[in-house]
Amino acid sequence: MHGTFRLFSYEDRIEGGVHMAMVMGDIRRDAATLVRVHVVDPLRDLVGAEYNGPANWTLWAALQRVAQEGHGVVVVLANHESSQALLERIPQLTQPPRQYTRSQSRIYSEVGTGAQILQDLGVGKLRHLGPPLKYAGLTGYDLEVIESIPFPG
Repeated sequence: MHGTFRLFSYEDRIEGGVHMAMVMGDIRRDAATLVRVHVVDPLRDLVGAEYNGPANWTLWAALQRVAQEGHGVVVVLANHESSQALLERIPQLTQPPRQYTRSQSRIYSEVGTGAQILQDLGVGKLRHLGPPLKYAGLTGYDLEVIESIPFPG
């Protein structure tokens, strides 16, 4: 559907779960790499739920964009949302779209996990599929965001 990707898996020994990275083409630390770090949301990714706020890259749109360019990485982070929290969000699917937020500490944890995976894969310069990143800590992983590409939708 989107071309041939190599799949890498990473066990999260701190929070549990498995993260995955789908890589197309060759990755070089000194070359710009199209990257999406995506946290799984079953309601958005499997059911097509929409949320208020700025439109962002879906998993499928990110895979399609990487496939169009023939080179890039899509990191899929496990969602550590409890079953109960997910069940509580299901009735909202019949309501107008709402803002779905994660805590700031959760976001920093996700950025750190994604950065470790990208570093392990040999990524250095990122063309980031998403809004501009303002995380100074990425330099600690020898990662540099050289471009942010907002979702065109």
